[in-house]
Amino acid sequence: MTSEGESDGAVEAEFKPRGTVAFAVAFVVVLLLMWFSIYIIMLTRGTTI
Repeated sequence: MTSEGESDGAVEAEFKPRGTVAFAVAFVVVLLLMWFSIYIIMLTRGTTI
């Protein structure tokens, strides 16, 4: 019975959410690209803050 508990803990300890990290990085990259594209459009049209 203790071997089952130990094996479950070992599986959880080895789990690394690579997909979640990749999704978060991709999301941030898309947001930055959108922000920079809008910033460039504003600069070319002469918009100032």
